[in-house]
Formats: sequence, C-alpha cells, structure tokens
Amino acid sequence: MFRRSLKPSLYGVCMVALLLSVLSITGIQANASDTNDDVRTIDEAIADNEGSATIEGYIVGHTVAPSSYNFEPPFGNDYNVALADSSSETDPKRILPVQITSDFRSDYGLQTNPDLIGEKIQITGSLEPYFGVPGLQNPQDIHRENGDGKDPEPIDDLRIHDIQGADHRSPYEGEHVANVEGIVTNIDANGFYMQDPEPDEDIRTSEGIYVYEPDAHVEVGDLVYIDGVIDEYGYDDDLTTTEIEASNIDIESSGNELPEPVLIGKDGYVQPTEQIASEGLTDFDPETYGIDFYESLEGMRIQLDDPEVVGPPAYGEIPVVVDNGVDQRRTPAGGLLINEDNYNPERIFIDAEDVNAKVGDQFDGTIIGVVDYDYSNFKLRPTETLPEVQDGGTEQEVTSINPNEEDLTIASYNVENFSAETDPERTSDLAQSINENLQSPDIIGLVEVQDNNGPVDDGTTDASESYQTLIDAIKTDGGPTYDFTDIAPENNQDGGQPGGNIRVGFLYNPERVSLTDKPDGDATTAVGVDDDGLTLNPGRVDPSNEAFENSRKPLAAEFEFNDEEIVLINNHFNAKSPDDPLFGENQPPELVSEPQRIEQAEAVNDFVGDIMSMDDESNVVVMGDLNDFEFSPPLDILTNDHLTNMVTELPENERYTYIFEGNSQVLDHILVSNHLTENAEADIVNMNADFSEEDGRVSDHDPVLTQISFGETKISLPEAGLSDGSYLHEVTFELSGSDKIEYSLDQGESWKTYKEPVTITQDGETDIWYRPVDGTEEVTKTSVTVTKASIENARELTEGMDAHIGVKVSTDAQLRVADHLLNQGLDRQGYQRLDQLSQKISEYTHEEINEVDQEDLVTMLDDIVEHQR
Repeated sequence: MFRRSLKPSLYGVCMVALLLSVLSITGIQANASDTNDDVRTIDEAIADNEGSATIEGYIVGHTVAPSSYNFEPPFGNDYNVALADSSSETDPKRILPVQITSDFRSDYGLQTNPDLIGEKIQITGSLEPYFGVPGLQNPQDIHRENGDGKDPEPIDDLRIHDIQGADHRSPYEGEHVANVEGIVTNIDANGFYMQDPEPDEDIRTSEGIYVYEPDAHVEVGDLVYIDGVIDEYGYDDDLTTTEIEASNIDIESSGNELPEPVLIGKDGYVQPTEQIASEGLTDFDPETYGIDFYESLEGMRIQLDDPEVVGPPAYGEIPVVVDNGVDQRRTPAGGLLINEDNYNPERIFIDAEDVNAKVGDQFDGTIIGVVDYDYSNFKLRPTETLPEVQDGGTEQEVTSINPNEEDLTIASYNVENFSAETDPERTSDLAQSINENLQSPDIIGLVEVQDNNGPVDDGTTDASESYQTLIDAIKTDGGPTYDFTDIAPENNQDGGQPGGNIRVGFLYNPERVSLTDKPDGDATTAVGVDDDGLTLNPGRVDPSNEAFENSRKPLAAEFEFNDEEIVLINNHFNAKSPDDPLFGENQPPELVSEPQRIEQAEAVNDFVGDIMSMDDESNVVVMGDLNDFEFSPPLDILTNDHLTNMVTELPENERYTYIFEGNSQVLDHILVSNHLTENAEADIVNMNADFSEEDGRVSDHDPVLTQISFGETKISLPEAGLSDGSYLHEVTFELSGSDKIEYSLDQGESWKTYKEPVTITQDGETDIWYRPVDGTEEVTKTSVTVTKASIENARELTEGMDAHIGVKVSTDAQLRVADHLLNQGLDRQGYQRLDQLSQKISEYTHEEINEVDQEDLVTMLDDIVEHQR
C-alpha cells in the first residue's frame, strides 16, 4: 500500500488544478475516511488534524520529544499520553500525542497512573499539532472505554476472502483477527501484500490483502500467519483499502510458489466497459460495475497482456487498457473517448517510473503485478520487469485548415502558465507549434498567461513582457509579428498559481486584423454594448459577478477583418478539481465545481444576448478553456440561443483537447454565431494531449482552430486528373460563402439549396451555376468535363504492355488490368508516362517471372502507379 505518497490524483484540468490538488493531497486538506460519524480513530485524527473532535484509542506510552515515545514506566510526568489504534503500536507515524491538562492529570497522568498503559479511552478536545506532529490539545472530556486494558479476544481462522467480503469495506472492520494465512506476493516500504493459497469460488471476494507493518521481515514467497486489526485505510471521498494492521507475523515457510495471476481481458476476467458504479455503491456486482470489478481483485496478482497506452505518463503512472473483446470508443491515436454516459471503467494505472509512452503505444508483452488503490484510482504495482514499449506511430498533428487571404482563422490555446520566465526551450517550441502546427492563425485566444515574473508573489500583475517573449519567439521562428491585448487582473483575485495572476488574452496579426478604436477597459469595469459595438476594447465581461470569484474574468475584444467586425470573448472557466473522483466513495460523483461554471456560462450567454439584441447577425465567437465537456450543462447554456459549438461539428472520435487519467475529453471550445456556422470549419489539433514532454508536448491542452469565411460565394473543385483539364470518372465540387447557396446543373432551369458536396458522373462537359439564396450576387458559372473510358480506350491502353513489362499478358487480362488502372485514376496520358518509369520495373520483385497472372500484374502496376503519381 503506497501510503501518503506525494503523487497527487486529480480530477482537474489545468495546471492550477494540479497545484491546488497537490496542496490538498499532501496534507493541507486531506481527510481520512471516518469509520464513525461521532468518534474518530487515531489514524483519522492524524490524517485530519484540525477542529474539535472525539477520538478513541489505546494508551501506548508517553511523549518525550517529537515522534519519540517512552512505552514503559517509569514515565517522566503527567502532562501527556500517547494514543494509537492498537495497544501494541510502536510506529511513531501511527501514534497521536495528547495533552493532559491539570483537570485530568490525577486520573490520566502516566507518572501517577502507569497502569493505564493498554487502556482504551475516549478524549474530546482540539485536534492540532502537539510536539510538532499531529496531536490533540485542551481536552474537555476523558473517559475509559474498557476496564481491563486488553485487546478483545481475536477472531481465529478467517480466510482473506472472508475478511474482504463482497463489498468495498470489510465485514470485520475494527475486529482483532489471528492466524490469517497468506503467501507474500509483494513488499513495499510500509508493509506487504499477501494472497490466500486456498481461494473460494466467489468472484466477488478478493483473495489478496495488504498487511501494514513497516518493520516486517518477510520475503516474497513466504507463507505467513498474521495477527492484527482489520482497518479500512483511505481519505475522504476516496475508497478505502482493506488491510491488516499487524501485531504479530509468523513465517511458516519460504520459497513457496506464488498464486497464479488473474488474466484480465477477453481471454480471462473481462472488465465492465460502460458503468463505473451503482448509485450509492449499493449493488456490488463486479461483472457490471468497474469499481466493483477492481475491488474484487484488491491486493491480488493480475496479468495484463500487451496493454495499450491511453494517456501520457503522470506522476510515474501510465493509464492503460487491454483487449477485452468489446468495441471501445477510440480516438484516431488510440485514446479512450468519454461521453455523457460512459467514463471508461476499464482503465487501470501501471506504476511505471522512468517509462515514456504516448497514446497509441503498447507494452510489448505481459505485465504482472498486484492491484492496489491509491489517490482515487486502482493501480497495478508491477512485480516483474516491465516489457518494452512498442511505438504506436502517433504523430503530432498539423492543422488541416489551409489559411487564405479571404478567410479569418482563430485559435484557442491554453499555454499552461506561460510567462516571461518560462524556459526558453519551451518558449521556442510553443512558438513553433503556433507557426507550424496551427499555421499562424490571424487571432489566437491565449489561456493561462501569467504575469511578467510568473509565480513570484510580489504584487506584479502586468504581463506585457510575457506576451512579448512569445511574440518575439514566434517571429524568430519565421512567423508573423503579432500584437497583443489583455487586461491585467487584480493581484491574486483570479485563481491559479499564487502570484502568477493567470489571465486570458489575445495575440493578433496586425497585417490581417485590427482592434476597433475604443477605450481600453480595466480589471473592475464591465464592458457594455451599444449601437457602435463594444463600449470598451478590450473589456472584461461582468467582472464583479460572483460567478467569477477567484476565477478568470472573460475578456471581450472587437476586431475588424476585411470590413467585417467580429467580437471574440475569451474564457477560462473554473476548474473541475474540487469534483468527486470517478472511482471514489460518492457515487455518482458530486460535481462540486459545476454550479459555478453554470453561472459563468449564464453570464457569458447574457452578454452574447446583449450583442445580438443590437444586431441578430452580429459576428460573435466565444472561446477558451471552458473546463467542461461538449455535452455538459454549461455548454448547453452557451449553445441554447445564439451560438453553435464548432467542436460538435467534428466527427465524434476527434473530439478531445485534453486527457485526464486516460480519458480523452473536450475542455477547450470555439463557438460561433449560428449564422456563421455554414461558412466555418473547425479543427482540434492533437499535438499535446496524447504526448509527454519527452515526445514534444508544449502544453497539457490541444489547441482548437476555426476558419470563418466572410467573402463571396466560392466553388471548390479538385485538381484535374492526369489528363489536363478533365476528370476521368467523376468530379465532386464544394461551395462556400457567407450566405446560403443554391446551385443548378441545368443552366438555371431548376435550383437546389447547397447542403453537402455534389458529385457529377455525367460523361462530357457539365455547367455548374451557383448563387446566394438571397440573390445579392450575380449567378456564377463554371464547368467541368468528365471523361469516361470505353473498352476501346482500355484496349489502346494495354497495347504494348508486353513490351513495357517484359511478360506475356493475355488480351482478357490486359482489359481487366486496364480497367483496374482506369479506376485507379490512370488515363492514357498517364499510361504513356510508364515509359519514363520502365527502369523501375526491373527493380520489382517479379522481374524473374516469365508469366504473371492478373493479381500479380495488378499489384505490380499499382506499385508503378504510386511511383508515377
């Protein structure tokens, strides 16, 4: 059991959340799970050492110095006692020093009453540090719980599966047990795992358990018998881990064969892939619920064959899945997509310190280890050397959107706590990603820009040097010279890393766009809307609204592009880090952070409504890290009236900008005015989330890009085929423009509204007429020619094939092959080019063959076609 490690588990979505969670998990806010609503155990009092509480434990000694205790008389004074959950406890980390004030010293002071050692008492007082460690001071009440001062009679002859039970907590919690048998399977710093050599037939009951004893002297393969107390160890909102707090360990034998690991996946024990848990954890069913599945394996040896990586490494762990014979919702890279009803319960984390991997990679072999639960997730602690990671071929994407003079490109990019103090190499890489992967967008909505000195908490809020650092790096990399606009927040009022003062802002290319001439806003003044557009430029949206307390305020800016005005609203909604974990004790998880995001979305939606009330055809873009999913209530609010989320225009398997604990999800969005949707396209550029820093990520978020057309109606035709000016079999055209478009293929006799690409297959020349539906532009005409090859063409095409290939080909085979080549886009002119490639034929593997069949010939010529293309 990895107790109180420094590796945080998050349900957060940005660096801010990471930092806050680290503080929480390393002790500032971490609470142990209560076993009783009124009385706390000593372990719980140590983990949650604040506030007034009643605790219960055994007097084990007297505190003489921080973490130093005297366990036997004589005792130096009556001023304190040391309590633990077991009367035989000697581990300082499990002992709580308790102040004994003058009112209680005559009855509970150890110098006066040394026979109190072993007594179980209850004390009500103030949980706070004492002797420099978690303790209790100022007791108001002390009384004894059992008069003989001895542990109760232990329960003998229980098997591990009896102790585990078919539930998340042991039916023997708090009980003293004796002679629990098991074979040691893995050892860590605080104890060891053991597994029952005589399993039962109930898949619901685990055969493994953790034994807490830091001073245990055991080896893997030892057959041991354990005496101790059954405890459920964990933190608030997490599941607990069933363990035995050992008071005695007997080693019966050594070198025993370990129990066979349970194979996980389609050829073994199949994980659920749809539901994590029943409501309230009331129905324990490992075949239906993922949380129960892994609970039924707690502490046991399992085997994963060739697990696939579904998220980059974090805190020395890698999320993986195995083939379970069920189709999973996967990204093109191989990640696991979430949806409203499924958060992928099949995931598990592998301890893999110093192992690098990216989404789509795969461990090339078997991993065997022990199932543990730590910081909100089930983990596999490998007990053997990990196999090599096989490269899955995932590459950082470059946007599919092609910039042009007529259309506006806008990106949303969370740059993860960027400042002027950011490492120069990362700054350069970030600039390169903007120029190469995003193709230098006209406007970039940046998220998580810190002030000039980053997290130094000295009152600095200005970020001009941070912006200029990035602008200079972009220019050095060969990109445009951007300008920037933002509004500095009030010091430490917008959340994030203390002293960092993260904010949202804009980079824009002044050669392409310009800010409209309005007064600048400030941190506390709300931007408004009038007949002339925004009253401030830039301006903060409703900054005094409580919805934005300790969170980033939206920034609105009005730009002009090709005589079109467009308002961009950049956002960074509050993080999801306070939410209950997916694999926690609260089921379904409470989304503690969501109400604030709902209020933030309502405020932004109201502001968009103000703009639209002036002109319902206003060009508006809402963008940023909204810290929620495309199907979430905050996004429903934003898309309810005036806006379309461009993310939802993408194929479902491409919808992710962030990977959290192996779940690919959308947190970053670009929404545009409804009337712009038909003339806009979007692209999520997956260049960060799938990768580790070692593999090139420069942020934990992927950017989102959109291109909006404000120009005249245009037609898009594919490049001509190999015959100049004509197409062999068909041609598909696309239309785009600022309005709805209609087209005609019969010289204007009838018109159809353009909705999707149109394919023409008619042989010969076809005229295409198109125009806006509202008739504001004249009709435009173009034409295409489709040339369909006849059998005679094919016969001509194959003439001389013998000479080209050097083999005898039958006439029938010639025709079949020719037809195949025509279907592949090779026309007569293209065939003639084979003369130029005849030397490549001699390099082909079939060069020694005197006669070839149709299949071999097709394969050979396909290869040649690819060369000539």
